[in-house]
Amino acid sequence: MKLTVRGVRSVEIEMSEPQRAADFYSRIWNLTEVARDNGSFWFRGTGHCHHILAIHPATKGPAIRRLVFDAANNDIVQSLHAKVASSGCTAEAPHALSGQGGGYGFGFVDVEGRNLAVVCGERDHADTADVRDRPRKIAHVNLNAAQLERSNAFLSDVLGFRKVDHSGPLHFFHCDSTDHSSMVMGAAATPTLNHVSFELPDLESCMRGGGRMRDAGYPIEWGPGRHGSGNNVFCYFAGPEEFPIEYTAEVLQIDDSYEFHGPEYWKWPPGRLDQWGITPPHTARWKRIQDLMLFPAGQHRL
Repeated sequence: MKLTVRGVRSVEIEMSEPQRAADFYSRIWNLTEVARDNGSFWFRGTGHCHHILAIHPATKGPAIRRLVFDAANNDIVQSLHAKVASSGCTAEAPHALSGQGGGYGFGFVDVEGRNLAVVCGERDHADTADVRDRPRKIAHVNLNAAQLERSNAFLSDVLGFRKVDHSGPLHFFHCDSTDHSSMVMGAAATPTLNHVSFELPDLESCMRGGGRMRDAGYPIEWGPGRHGSGNNVFCYFAGPEEFPIEYTAEVLQIDDSYEFHGPEYWKWPPGRLDQWGITPPHTARWKRIQDLMLFPAGQHRL
């Protein structure tokens, strides 16, 4: 077993209108509510995770409160805590969790002030069969980095990720999973969220999801298409309060034999941004909202 996490278990976001956002993520985005309390909402996908999305009332507008990584067991949690603490980053001690889903873990602040956490042992679900048009899990999270080399090194040296590809401005990181990548980093002026990607069971679900979003008044900001690195199908959207989200499917499955490829390998012909080449470039709105969502200070504690 690798000394790293198994992927992104859940994301926690802050919304100025959490009830409106909750309605969107259940009725249109097709997640299933598992709990609500004191103005917050928790949603599951069809996979095992107790929840993959939590929505909390905002204090200063929409934000990305926290990313929660999935660990295999207590030993992994404790080992990663030791590495985070040794790196000099602020981290709370591992402890039993009393919040939704329970479990055991710790929260911390990374080298650029992002709120992250590592958790294991939540009250997960046994019913994990795919359901047409419903997201399974968080496929990956793409973060912007003002100090890209430091953030990349933290993922690799402290959290145990392996950089498997570098395509254009983006660096792709693999962990203890068969998925090509669970984290993506790119250079930017501030350490903000680029987007959160939700995995659907197949290409047809991704295409129907794009249609369902358009019908509900949420146009596709980029897509449909198929990326090079990761080989996944994509459609990108601005969700409620312009939170940047992606539907994806058919993520490339890899093992330790996968060979790293750099920007020259993933270079596209002029005018093309993906394998298919059938979709226009991303909208101006999508470029704008890729750098809006900040991590509020002091929200790392579980």
